[in-house]
Amino acid sequence: MILSLLLLAVAAQAADLGGHAPPATEPAVVVEDRAVVLDEMWARRILAPDQTAWAPSDAQLLGQIRMAEADALSYLRKKFGGTRPWTAAGRGATPAARRLLTKEGYEKYVFHLTQDAIEYFEDKGAGAKWALKLTDWDGRRLFDGDGRLTPVGVNVYTRAKLKLETYWKSPNGETFGTRRPPAAR
Repeated sequence: MILSLLLLAVAAQAADLGGHAPPATEPAVVVEDRAVVLDEMWARRILAPDQTAWAPSDAQLLGQIRMAEADALSYLRKKFGGTRPWTAAGRGATPAARRLLTKEGYEKYVFHLTQDAIEYFEDKGAGAKWALKLTDWDGRRLFDGDGRLTPVGVNVYTRAKLKLETYWKSPNGETFGTRRPPAAR
């Protein structure tokens, strides 16, 4: 008993002095979370059914799909009359078991939203040649190198369509917006 108290005291003292803490075992929740994420990636068709691991780009795509899901489903329903071809049934009998936006649905959403944004910005004075080089008020690009809307671009376009105050700049520095731009900036 004295020996066990001595060992505990030494371990506590080592940790206090910057020594190594005893290795912590990972809780079982991490394994369950991994299984849930894997199931979600399969359901959303990010991963093939025979894949049991994902790359960082797959995890990033899952995050992007989750962030855009509500807007994407609303957009696809409005533009195409439904979402069935671009969604999959969620697994389980929980309230979370709903229609999930798939990778194909997300790509369709981004493609058509980008086309709508290009058309909008061209109608507002950005030339066809320069529409993909627009930036927001702070200089962040609205379109990426592949010609797709960036998250910043989605925000500016959505605010502009809702007629909220927002501004964007052309490559030559000319400022456009839904309101008259402030003189100094």
